[in-house]
Amino acid sequence: MSESSAKSVGVFFSIYSRAEKLARSLRQCGTHVTILSGYSDEISRQFDCIVAEMELLNEREIQTILDSSIALVLIEKAIGEPQQAEYAKYSLEQFSNCTLLRVLPKNASNSTIKCAVYKLFAKMDSILSSKNTIAAAQSQLRTLLSSLPDIVYVLDEQGYFLYLNESVGLLGYLPSELIGQHFGSIIHPEDRPNISRDLVVQKIRQNNIMPANPPKLFDERRSGSRMTRELEVRLLHKDGHVIYAMVNAYGEQAFDVPLFSDVVGKKLQTIGVIHDISAMHLYQESLEESLAAKERLLREIHHRIKSNLQLVASLAHLKQIDAQSIAAIEVLRDLETQIKSIALVHEALYQSERVDRLSARDFFGQFCHFAEEALERVGSTVHIRVSVEDYPLDPDLLVPLSLALLYLLEGAYKASYDRREKVEVHLSFVHKQNGMQIIEINGVGILENADSIVLQALLKQAHAKFQIPKTADGENFCQLIVETKS
Repeated sequence: MSESSAKSVGVFFSIYSRAEKLARSLRQCGTHVTILSGYSDEISRQFDCIVAEMELLNEREIQTILDSSIALVLIEKAIGEPQQAEYAKYSLEQFSNCTLLRVLPKNASNSTIKCAVYKLFAKMDSILSSKNTIAAAQSQLRTLLSSLPDIVYVLDEQGYFLYLNESVGLLGYLPSELIGQHFGSIIHPEDRPNISRDLVVQKIRQNNIMPANPPKLFDERRSGSRMTRELEVRLLHKDGHVIYAMVNAYGEQAFDVPLFSDVVGKKLQTIGVIHDISAMHLYQESLEESLAAKERLLREIHHRIKSNLQLVASLAHLKQIDAQSIAAIEVLRDLETQIKSIALVHEALYQSERVDRLSARDFFGQFCHFAEEALERVGSTVHIRVSVEDYPLDPDLLVPLSLALLYLLEGAYKASYDRREKVEVHLSFVHKQNGMQIIEINGVGILENADSIVLQALLKQAHAKFQIPKTADGENFCQLIVETKS
């Protein structure tokens, strides 16, 4: 009984002699006992437990005692015993969940009452121990939260801050300055419609279309796999400048243990963590700017290379005028055509959206149009029909590949000139799932230069294999199979 020896009990009975007997029994165990002549509001501040007959306390007085975390033992009235009108009409059912209340029958003995009192004292000690444990946990949690570099926040169901840790200083605020304020006060105006639950839900209802992916919300009310993760948002510093942040948030209806004493008794809805990614965002921006600058530089390089190659091609064309022999003219003409073919690749790279990839459909369309103009001779008529899948091409392979295709197309033009007839050439491009790119050329005379050493060297540089399918007409059909990295 040592734990209860320091406790104090107030006894409130209608019969003084019965109260005196109970008081003596309790004092034997070292409990301080006072016999009360009537109820007063000071009772809640003077005693740890009240023992009273039920008819001596009204409903309000019982509620006041229990709200003060004081133990209360009520002795029921005897059946048929008259009641005072003031205390007659109330029921104890509303207090049935109170852990510090015990109701005993009218004929309960002093030992029974004393046992009930000490059990309530033990319950009070357990509750006090739990409160101390919670207080220690609160202190540890607050120490932990205050040491975190990220902002931790708690919102109520209307989106107002209930709690913020000290890291909110990243935004230039003290926690007390934002508690009670709506979260929208720190969100960039352009971002609010996309991350505020009320505005997002309103937009969905107006459009009557559910989004493919669950929206990410600052005032999230979902939890588990549907909680908001890695929501990038712009926050406003107290001085007005923008801070880039990443938010993880989930819905929380209530805590089993009130670790946040600030929000006890309030209906919280959202718990979230804000991580400052301003440095990462600025670094990403600098990388993008650097990449854009390098891409502009590459485009300018391709443009200048194309211009210089066109100048060399023009010189080769002028040299044809001064050449004395037909053989020299043919060599210079071939050289001019090859230089223009290389220039075409650089021109395509200059005009392409990406400098590291070219569209197969765009490039082969331009190449065939160029080939018809560059290889055309008086007395030869060749039409090139193109069927190309749109797929990105490696620019590093296009120069030798386009020169190789020119060698093959020259044969078609020679055949048209020799036969004095129109020749049609079909060029197609397909990309296989195994990474192979196949260029098929079908037309009279295309194998005229198939044994050329120059052609073989160009194909090797383009990582391409030259083959004539066994089922095809060997004079009209061939394939270039380009090996690429998957």
